[in-house]
Amino acid sequence: MGSAYNENEIVSNLQLFEKMYDVVRLVDPLGKQILIYNDGNVSEYSQKCFIYWGKNKICDNCISMRAYNENKSFVKVEYSGNSILTVLAIPVESNKGRVVVELMKDTTDSLLIEHGSDFGSSMYQERIDGINSLAFMDVLTEVYNRRYINEKLPVDMLNAALSKHGLSIILADIDFFKKVNDSYGHLAGDKVLKVFSATLKQCLKREIDWIARFGGEEFLICLPGARIDKATHIAEEMRSAIENTAINYDGIDIRITVSLGISVINAGETVTLEELIEKADKKLYLAKANGRNRVEI
Repeated sequence: MGSAYNENEIVSNLQLFEKMYDVVRLVDPLGKQILIYNDGNVSEYSQKCFIYWGKNKICDNCISMRAYNENKSFVKVEYSGNSILTVLAIPVESNKGRVVVELMKDTTDSLLIEHGSDFGSSMYQERIDGINSLAFMDVLTEVYNRRYINEKLPVDMLNAALSKHGLSIILADIDFFKKVNDSYGHLAGDKVLKVFSATLKQCLKREIDWIARFGGEEFLICLPGARIDKATHIAEEMRSAIENTAINYDGIDIRITVSLGISVINAGETVTLEELIEKADKKLYLAKANGRNRVEI
């Protein structure tokens, strides 16, 4: 592996892209900071990078974070104002750590729209958001997937550290799920997973809270800004809701329970992603060991 580029070297080479793209910028996806390159000059964009898209929250499909995490280039389509942009994100190793070069081009006039189509801006936005969300959704349960956890959770953890508001996660695992598949078949198991995830989602009241399928019958719930008492209340609400839900499949009512483990980042506390998930996993294991159908903190 070669040595990392000096940040000034990276900036000086951005001129190669200036004639090819409408916007050339250097992004620090963890700090959400931007350097804009224009006519040989570099200026710092003072606001968080998602403000560039006219949004007031971090993008669900943050291409910079994805390129940063997986250390490879990605392309996506994004809607901004009345323009449809094609965005290319390229990770580069600098002497200050990994950064991402983002190249953007307005491709609105390049799109082939059937004559007579009455697509308005809202229709474009809906279609593009739908395409982008596919990369982060679990098709079966219609919640986020493991990739979303890998890209969104580090961002929420960073925001928690900067805001000093803390963060909680919950790991929820269906008890004896194998017995459901063995007794009723895998189609019944799929139905259980769908109802299970939908029931958990109903317990989340804030837009900033989210749920993702961690793997198999295990799900991760992220609660930005939530302290231990709030996280415990939500986890207990989930446990009770699942216990009291009858899942009808082929005329049969299937009953399940759930075990939940909670992990918390308190204000001012520094925790890695692995440590946060490992702590929740240990609490989940303790809930299983202590009889299942319970919450451990």
